[in-house]
Amino acid sequence: MGPLLFLIYINDLENNIKSNIKFFADDTMLFSIVHNPLTSASELNQDLKVISTWAYQWKMSFNPDPSKQATEILFTKKRNIVHHPPLFFNGAQVQRTDEHKHLGLILDPKLTFKNHIAAKTKFSRKNIGILKQLSLYIPLKTLDQLYKILVRPHLDYCDIIYHLPPNLNEFDSSLSLNVSMEMIEKVQYQAAMAITGTWQGTNRNKLYEELGWESLSERRWSRRLFQFFKIQNGLPPCYLTECIPRLRRPLYQNTILNTYHEFRCRTNLFKYSFFPSTVSSWNNLDPVIRSCLSIGSFKQHLIPLIRPKCS
Repeated sequence: MGPLLFLIYINDLENNIKSNIKFFADDTMLFSIVHNPLTSASELNQDLKVISTWAYQWKMSFNPDPSKQATEILFTKKRNIVHHPPLFFNGAQVQRTDEHKHLGLILDPKLTFKNHIAAKTKFSRKNIGILKQLSLYIPLKTLDQLYKILVRPHLDYCDIIYHLPPNLNEFDSSLSLNVSMEMIEKVQYQAAMAITGTWQGTNRNKLYEELGWESLSERRWSRRLFQFFKIQNGLPPCYLTECIPRLRRPLYQNTILNTYHEFRCRTNLFKYSFFPSTVSSWNNLDPVIRSCLSIGSFKQHLIPLIRPKCS
């Protein structure tokens, strides 16, 4: 009952808040799309004052731990950054940071996700070292399970957000992120060598076929489609469903397309983001896969396309 009672207790916190507010358990986030820095700062400061008044009224203290004070981060792709007035909370200026960890995802001002990927790959390599030591004593199947429990979940976390298709030569603005995609793939390759005991330089595709692993690039592609299937069936929050474009109309009444109008993309950055990229991938799927009624059935049809049989 504890979590439920806590949510009921803070349910009216969003009353009289002008900017956008999101809750996740005891994490509260205010955000504003800045058209005018002065207006946004004024609204955010007013909202922070409302929150302080609410906290005083209901005997609740925000961020009592000095190491977890409120922070501000500004997301922008502009080269000439506009001056933004400071924000104040509980009588102190909110610290502006160049990096913020939100629900396990490290965000930077330009949303390159390089720091997040670097942190996850560093942690994963440590666990691969443990697998290499254990490979002398336990069978391959157990090592395979340990990799999927201890290493791969860290590489999977939030991967549908930063995924890029492989071999993007024209995507100059995300060249560093493309390098990060290859860095993640190298971690899985190192895990495959540690588990099988093969040498550096062993063909990656043959290793994956031996173990029955799909590449992480194909895995991210499929995980995007799994998430899109859930969104179009109304399983995640409604604000994600609102981002899906309209369905295409079939030419004939008896035809069921189940395809969507694709996004018009002026930049490659937008083109390879979640919704434009996934809608395009969805439209290219076989109609039998698109017509699946459950997520289990959808996975059964999609996974054989990317995952080789373990040899």
